[in-house]
Amino acid sequence: MSVLHSNIPKQSMSKLLKVQQGFTLVELMISLVLGLLISAAVMQIYIANVRSATLQEAGSSVIDANVFGIPIIEDHIRLANLGLAGKVDDTSEGSGIVLTQTGNLKGIKLTGNKEVPIALLTNTGDVTAVGSGNQWSAKTATNTPSGQLTLQFRAPQDMYDCEGNLALGPREVTINNVKKVIDGQIVIERYYLQAQDSAKPNNLSLFCDAGKYITEDMDKYEEQGRSGKSSTVFVEKNVIKDFGDKGEVIIQEMDYFDILLGTKDGSVVRYYTVKQYTDSITKPEIISIKIGGIIRSNNVVQTSALTNEFQVLGKTIKLKTDATDVEKKYLRFVFQNEIALRNARLNL
Repeated sequence: MSVLHSNIPKQSMSKLLKVQQGFTLVELMISLVLGLLISAAVMQIYIANVRSATLQEAGSSVIDANVFGIPIIEDHIRLANLGLAGKVDDTSEGSGIVLTQTGNLKGIKLTGNKEVPIALLTNTGDVTAVGSGNQWSAKTATNTPSGQLTLQFRAPQDMYDCEGNLALGPREVTINNVKKVIDGQIVIERYYLQAQDSAKPNNLSLFCDAGKYITEDMDKYEEQGRSGKSSTVFVEKNVIKDFGDKGEVIIQEMDYFDILLGTKDGSVVRYYTVKQYTDSITKPEIISIKIGGIIRSNNVVQTSALTNEFQVLGKTIKLKTDATDVEKKYLRFVFQNEIALRNARLNL
């Protein structure tokens, strides 16, 4: 070994030792800086992709509500008053927009001979006589109380209400020992905001609670329903069945919902809240319903470019003052639609 070592030139040994010493401090610092720059660039791309993905997911959930949820309400509003009152207002019996119990639901009771409370009828956010439990109580995730729309119509054919229960159209029954065809069962529906989880009072959804009743006398009430479909079976007239429970979710994640009553008096078109309409001395017939609200996404969005102030039905709506930072990071969309009442009898 010593012989071999002695045969290596001193200059070569010096070069070999330098190679074995590794990177210099300058080289390490340059490598570290380059690594940090590359990592920062990768992180920026990752964050941008995450923001884009969450924004797309949020937008998709809002679009779903508009494509699948809102058209359900619009289609049933178009049916309002079908086969019922001569005009739509707060006094006509059977009016397709249900504003009063003594007028629009005169003689109609809930199961157990109970009066239909105002908290199950059409109300706007300016009405103060709210209910409790599954009744309308103006639930909102904003600084403005929400409303409720209650409508009714005769089933034009066998169909399903907004809860997915069968309602029967015209059918044959026995009246005074004579077979006669009677009109469809009357479907009554209400659309309102409610929390799916009471522990999350600001996490609201649009629910629909549907019931049915009949108004005809007949010899055998069992004839008018289908024994295998309990939702269609009645044992007496003028009693609303299955109405006043929580109902089913129509649109997930809605912060605010309200309506306006559209009227036309001569050439004058005007929109009323329920309180304005019921307090008015002259009450034009109702020819349309404006619905409006704020739908939010089902996931938070990682961006600061979000607004917490909205214009809905002519009002400035803001999120609740106690809204958390997380609740402020949802993507929100305002919808406003006016639906003409095809079955209003007003001669325009």
